[in-house]
Amino acid sequence: MKSLVTTMMIVAMATPAYAQLTPGGAPGSGSSQGSKPGITVGGDKKAKSEDDLQYERELDQAYKSGLSKIPDKKANADPWGNVRGAVTPQSRK
Repeated sequence: MKSLVTTMMIVAMATPAYAQLTPGGAPGSGSSQGSKPGITVGGDKKAKSEDDLQYERELDQAYKSGLSKIPDKKANADPWGNVRGAVTPQSRK
């Protein structure tokens, strides 16, 4: 009984998501061509203008400047190091 209910819930939730993938335009446009929606990898790449390149250089320079301001990580201090000493206890048999 549980598996039937679970299956019905999965189908009910998947139907609205699949309905949004109508080919040929906006959701619910009525275009029923039976083909799957196309996927473009990479998209349309435009040539960057000189202003865009200058902006990216400034962002990169600001990023590197910010990284240089981060202090180096200090070595982990062992507050109990003096109490324990260098000798490790023997295991009991």
